[in-house]
Amino acid sequence: MRQFALSLLLAIAIISVATSWLFDHLYQTITASQQQPNSPQMQLAHLAKDIHTVISAVDTPHSLLVNWPAQSLLHPQIVPVSEFPLPTPLQKKLMANEQIQLETDQQLLFLQRLPDPHTLLVIRSKRIKPQNDTAWWLTILFYVATMTLILIWLLPFLLRLLRLRQAAQRFGDGDLSQRLQVGSVLYLRDLENEFNHMAERIEYLVQDVKLLSGAMSHELRTPLARIRLGMDTLEETTDPIKRRSYEAKINRDLDTLSELIDKLLSYARLDQKIHNKQSHLVDLCPLIKQTSAAFESCDLTLNLDIPEHSVQIEGDAFYLTTLLTNLLDNAQKYGQGQVILCLSTKEKQAVLSVHDNGFGVSPDEVLHIFKPFVRAENTQNTIRSGFGLGLALAQRIADWHQGKLSVCNSTRLTGACFTLTLPLK
Repeated sequence: MRQFALSLLLAIAIISVATSWLFDHLYQTITASQQQPNSPQMQLAHLAKDIHTVISAVDTPHSLLVNWPAQSLLHPQIVPVSEFPLPTPLQKKLMANEQIQLETDQQLLFLQRLPDPHTLLVIRSKRIKPQNDTAWWLTILFYVATMTLILIWLLPFLLRLLRLRQAAQRFGDGDLSQRLQVGSVLYLRDLENEFNHMAERIEYLVQDVKLLSGAMSHELRTPLARIRLGMDTLEETTDPIKRRSYEAKINRDLDTLSELIDKLLSYARLDQKIHNKQSHLVDLCPLIKQTSAAFESCDLTLNLDIPEHSVQIEGDAFYLTTLLTNLLDNAQKYGQGQVILCLSTKEKQAVLSVHDNGFGVSPDEVLHIFKPFVRAENTQNTIRSGFGLGLALAQRIADWHQGKLSVCNSTRLTGACFTLTLPLK
């Protein structure tokens, strides 16, 4: 909004200066027209000069003024020069026998010297005001024009705000697909983009909640049903060997249930934790070596294809390690014991790929494999361990690092290839 405030101040300044210059020029034009030879004030000035000529030509000017008509527009009077102390420039004009015009709110005065250097002819006249008060009208027009131009400048902003309000209202009424079309108003683009980002994030979280609630009921139902069946069977048998066997199965189901709950809590709390993450420069090469070392004791052949130079990104090393661990764990579960981990750079991005020698992924699985509780279905691989949360966690961590996690069939091995792209620092 700082950009909007600055642009608003600049627009007000430009509009005010432009309109004031325009109306000042207009006022000067109107004022100049009143000073034309045919204007009332100029006609009075000519009459005053004629009166001065007549009075200067007679020997007894005072007697002429005594009988001057009272209804006349001009009222001449002979006064001593000392009664009109004038500035030096005006005194020079008087000495040059030029006419001086003085103006007050009520009257006009025309001053001119008489042949007697100690006397002055002062002709008074009521000020002739124009029929319309030009200054007031121009002032009103100035403010009206200024406000109109400011409103015209603000109109796109107000319309975009109205659309934002309508979109927010529809979004609040449950239309989570509501988005704003980013307009051309520069100072509103960030706001509209942030609204769309917020809407996408909320829609994503609501879908997650629906998916988690539906999947949770399914995932919890299976171990609970086995526990209930084991408890019922345990009550019916008295054979110590069978009882110990049933008790062991119940304990395994309880462990599975506890692990599932821990996974669900970790997934649910990940939002809060990731927003409090401390971002710093992370070199992916040592991180990959350290993470892959944890899989050396497993029955897994892991080949690394990483550059010798540093590949740095900005992020959180802990969550990036979690992401890579989940990808390697997935390759171990669904592969046949061989994994290739590659790291390269391309177009200001770090590209990390995990290839396995499993049975690949089908086009339908590609669309849903990163959703919670989704596990790859492959008739050739009957192993379906885990809860289907590892890739969902990896996808979310990638999103928070402004990265992208995708899957396709590997070109180097027979299985799948998970590719993570992250912006380089």
